[in-house]
Amino acid sequence: MTSSQMTKIAVALGACFAVYKFVGHPAAKAMALGVAGVIVGRQTPYVKDAL
Repeated sequence: MTSSQMTKIAVALGACFAVYKFVGHPAAKAMALGVAGVIVGRQTPYVKDAL
């Protein structure tokens, strides 16, 4: 994984964390956790093949 790929992932996960931390609506928090899970899942080799 290159540093530019790592930067893109870090920015996306940072945005998800910001939504989770600062938005009070429970549905928005659930969405942020779901999106973060997909981002991490696409980087995990076993899960990446299943997706």
